[in-house]
Amino acid sequence: MFAEMNSIEIQNVTKVYRLYRKPVDRLKEALFHKKLHHSFESLKGVTFSTGSGESVGIVGENGAGKSTLLKILAGVLTPTSGEVFVRGRVAALLELGTGFHPEFTGRQNIYLNAALLGLDQEQIRDKEAAIIDFAELGPFIDHPIKTYSSGMAMRLAFSIATSVNPDILVIDEALSVGDHYFQQKCIDRMLSFRDRGKTILFCSHNTYAVNLLCTRAIWIDRGAIRQDGVATHVTAAYEDCLRTKTDATAAEETPELKGNENKAVLIRRMKLNGDPGPITLSYRNDLHIELELESFDDRPFWVAMGIRRNGERFWHVVNMAHDHLEPMQGKGPGKILLSYPSLPLLHGRYSVVGFILDQSGLHCHHRLESAPFTIIPPDRWTDEMGVLALDHEWKILEAPASP
Repeated sequence: MFAEMNSIEIQNVTKVYRLYRKPVDRLKEALFHKKLHHSFESLKGVTFSTGSGESVGIVGENGAGKSTLLKILAGVLTPTSGEVFVRGRVAALLELGTGFHPEFTGRQNIYLNAALLGLDQEQIRDKEAAIIDFAELGPFIDHPIKTYSSGMAMRLAFSIATSVNPDILVIDEALSVGDHYFQQKCIDRMLSFRDRGKTILFCSHNTYAVNLLCTRAIWIDRGAIRQDGVATHVTAAYEDCLRTKTDATAAEETPELKGNENKAVLIRRMKLNGDPGPITLSYRNDLHIELELESFDDRPFWVAMGIRRNGERFWHVVNMAHDHLEPMQGKGPGKILLSYPSLPLLHGRYSVVGFILDQSGLHCHHRLESAPFTIIPPDRWTDEMGVLALDHEWKILEAPASP
């Protein structure tokens, strides 16, 4: 039964594709009633609902089934089994060029697409100027679509989809080809849609954009829902999974003693709060990093450490040289302790990378990454953005006059 307050309900939806080695096998199968295909289950019993006015992000790796799900919601595909209930007009931006006739001009495609979305000719004429103005295509609006770049096609598709005043807006990675200026313009319009109580389903690999636009996210993994909840929590878990896969792929074996005669210094191990890890910290806990090393000659060297999240860029790096400490020197084992009191990192999965640098700081003798540590945020934080929670203070120095 379709709930009155829900704009979308998906109940146990499965989509199975028949895959053939050669196109002619499809005909042979029909004629001779002999199975010549193998089945691929793109969606596996997917069930969820969205309330009217809810903004939901869809995340997952390529091939997880996200696009198939959105095509079913847009009515482009039918499910193999299960039920789909949609209330209201749906406008969808799926693959670029979908619904466009390449030989028609941009203006002609406005009438074609808007008609497919349910508008009559008079309604389209009323909206034509606004659609062209938002797309900012200038004289190209009267050129054939086949002459458009992918970014120009996206401009026109987004302008049409959002100008017909849909009840549900479905976007599948289309914004990724746009320039920064137009992406911001599109996000502003989607925020306006959200504030007006429209339902938005936004599929993107850009988890920052998902967190900005959506309060809820659904993680699709191998055709099934792996996690459904607060957007920042779901995207953090998804990024952690990607980080784990990246680490497994790029893992380097710890150097053995044999052959160390060619290495000046080695990092033997790293501990976080006295534990080889992984560990879990609450927000603003202390972090103590213990690095054990071994030097094989008398050349001076420096130690540096960096913190990064989900295997991405370093968010903080410190170097003994930059902190005006004396270089380490001598043979044998050594130990360094780096402490962060009241660590201000927001939720996520992090790691510490240790570096041994020569005296110039240009050559890296050795690097080693610690086991991960996870920051758990306070329960009251569901919409934090960024990486650091920095101390700050607001002051209104002058307020605008009331109208």
